[in-house]
Amino acid sequence: MVKAVATLPDGSTLIVMGISEANVQHLKDGRPIYFNPTALKIAPGTTVGAITLFYGRDETEMARMLKALIGPDTEVLIVPKGDERPH
Repeated sequence: MVKAVATLPDGSTLIVMGISEANVQHLKDGRPIYFNPTALKIAPGTTVGAITLFYGRDETEMARMLKALIGPDTEVLIVPKGDERPH
């Protein structure tokens, strides 16, 4: 999984989640993927304006796909197996 965050023109936050083939297989096997947004360090009180979900064969391919969209304020995290399941 690839996670990224960026600021939209209106000042709200865009959250991006990239799902790899391994993640898809995980889902097909009936195992949910957990997404912990705190890792993205979004400031408390910030409005989330949009969430984008996309697919790439693996994290390397997804990083290449995102390269053209990444700006100076974009934070990207690569989490191949997703986040730890909440307790």
